[in-house]
Amino acid sequence: MSVVGLAAALAAFASAAAAQSLPIEHIQLRGDRFRGLGYAEMTPEQRVMLDHTVNSARAVTNTTANGPFNVLLRSPEIGDLVQQLGNSIRFASGLTPAQRELATLAAGRAWTSHYEWYAHARYAADAGIPAAVIDALAAGRAPDLGTLSKDEALAWRVAEEMMFTRRVTDATYRDALAGLGEQRLAAAATLAAYYELVSMTLNVDRYPLPSSAPPGAAEALASLPQSALYRAPSGPVTARPALPTTEYDRAIDALLARLRADGDLQDDTRRVISRAVLYQWNRLPRNEAATYSTIAGVADRFARELLATRGVSDETFAAARDAFGERRLVNLIVLIGVSNLHCAKLALAGNACTLDDR
Repeated sequence: MSVVGLAAALAAFASAAAAQSLPIEHIQLRGDRFRGLGYAEMTPEQRVMLDHTVNSARAVTNTTANGPFNVLLRSPEIGDLVQQLGNSIRFASGLTPAQRELATLAAGRAWTSHYEWYAHARYAADAGIPAAVIDALAAGRAPDLGTLSKDEALAWRVAEEMMFTRRVTDATYRDALAGLGEQRLAAAATLAAYYELVSMTLNVDRYPLPSSAPPGAAEALASLPQSALYRAPSGPVTARPALPTTEYDRAIDALLARLRADGDLQDDTRRVISRAVLYQWNRLPRNEAATYSTIAGVADRFARELLATRGVSDETFAAARDAFGERRLVNLIVLIGVSNLHCAKLALAGNACTLDDR
């Protein structure tokens, strides 16, 4: 199934409101570095993406396209594929709401993504996750897994290890395979990696919380020190058979191939993105003597800073926007995020990441 074909497969998951075609003509989106767009100024392609975003399975929690979509609308064809992929992973994965939200919170915590946390901490509470668990995660502490069901704890362990160690230990993999089965094990890791893409998009934009957010919401997520963003796995990690390929695996591969074939991103730009992604997954020394074009140097700086610090400075953002324009910059961000999704699949099999950066 292609990425586009996922839309039809997800129809059964749409809410009654989405089935009745929720109105989008009066939607005004929010943004910071990417100015909030209104429906009246959108191109036909952007309006199509907005309609697909609102009138989808996502309508059970989001009928106004809050979140990363204001950014993704700058590249509506790629953005539409991303939102369809998100729907498939989130709603067609077999995970329970609590398992989904724990995997999502692992990504929001790893990226200190304030809007992601604001939105999904509420969904987690609605799914029955104890407040003490949510508070521990927000503070950067390991939660008391005894307060969760066995399957919920396993989903969190898989997602949290993937986000902070870029591996899943043999012990966690063994326990999760036995407790969750192949489909939900793969989904927990993939969902966390997808929300890593969402979180990095929100962080690049510095996406604002709504004016209706309660006092203190912006400070709910404690900052993590640089030293806490990566740690070595706590146990051995050995190669294991790859799990069966899912429909969203195929969608990820198709989207990655589409981005690699994007003529607007030069070959050396794609190569520096691959090198930045591979470093954070494999921790191998970089070839600092490599030479590339000026525009690829801008991409290299952007990607390395984003992955190392979970955000980019005003100077780095401005340089990237000037060099690429908003549409190509969004494609670059998505390329980083989808490359992470590809690496997560390999990490789940106990392997180092490889990327075709031609």
